[in-house]
Amino acid sequence: MSNKIVKTLAKIGVSILLLYLVFTKIDFNQVIKLYETSNPFYLVLAILLFVASQFISSLRLNYIFHQNQFHLSQVSNLKLYFVGMFYNFFIPGGVGGDAYKVYILSKQFGWKPKQLTKCVFVDRLIGLLAIFSLLILMGGYLFFSNSLLFLVSIVIALASFFVAKLIMVRVFKSSNTYYNYSFGYSLVIQLLQVCVIICIIKAFQLKVVGVISYCFVFLISSVLSVVSFAGFGAREYIFLKASTFLNTQETIATSIGLSFNIITALISLIGLAFIINKVRLTTVSINK
Repeated sequence: MSNKIVKTLAKIGVSILLLYLVFTKIDFNQVIKLYETSNPFYLVLAILLFVASQFISSLRLNYIFHQNQFHLSQVSNLKLYFVGMFYNFFIPGGVGGDAYKVYILSKQFGWKPKQLTKCVFVDRLIGLLAIFSLLILMGGYLFFSNSLLFLVSIVIALASFFVAKLIMVRVFKSSNTYYNYSFGYSLVIQLLQVCVIICIIKAFQLKVVGVISYCFVFLISSVLSVVSFAGFGAREYIFLKASTFLNTQETIATSIGLSFNIITALISLIGLAFIINKVRLTTVSINK
C-alpha cells in the first residue's frame, strides 16, 4: 500500500472520528432550527464572499504562474482552480487538486512539473504565512489587554512578514515584489473568509460580543483542517472545543464551522461542470 493511500485513509479516519465526537455532543434539532430561522440574506452574502475569496485565490496562483513564465489565461486558471477544489473536496484517495493542476499543465503545455510544483507550493505557503500573521495580531488583541503587549504582537507580526520574505526570496529566488503582491492577495483572501464567518454569525442572528474570537478560532481551524479529509471533522471539532472560549453553546459554535464547510462543498461542485465538459486551457501572449 502506497504512502499516499495510507495518508488519505488516515485523513478519512480522522474525519470520521472527529465527526463522531462532534455529533455525539451536539443537538441536531437545534442545528436544524438555526437554519430554519436563519437570515437568508446573510447566508447568500456569505456564499458570495466565499466565491470572491476563491476568485482572489485563483488570481494569486496565476500571478505566481506568470512570475515563473507560465502564462496561463485567467479564465483557464479559474476553471482549473475550481476543478482542483472539486478534487480536493470530493475525491478521497484520488489525484489531489494541486497535483492535478501540475499534471494537466505539464501534459498540455509541456511545462516542467518541478517548476509548476514549486509555484503551487509557494502559493500555499504564502497563504499559510498570511494566516499566521493574522493569528498573531488577533491573539495579541484578544489575550493582551495591555496596550504595550499588543504593540509587541504587532511588531512580531511585522517581523515575521519580513523574515518570511527574506527566506522566500533566498530559497525560491523570487523578487521582493513577487512576495509582497502574493502576501497582499493572501491577506485579502483570509479577510474575505473571516467576513464569511461574520455573515454566518449574522445569519444565525447570534448576539455576539467578541466577534474577533470567532475569527481567531476560524483561522486556527483553517490551519489544523489539513489533518482531516477536506477539513471535515477538524473544523467542527475545533469550534466545538472552543465553545467555552467563545462563550456560546457547543451546538451553535459547531454549526458555524459546519456551515463554512458546507459552503466550501457547494462551491467546489462548480469544478464538476468543468470536469464533465473537459477543461480547455489557453495561454496569453506577453509583450516584452
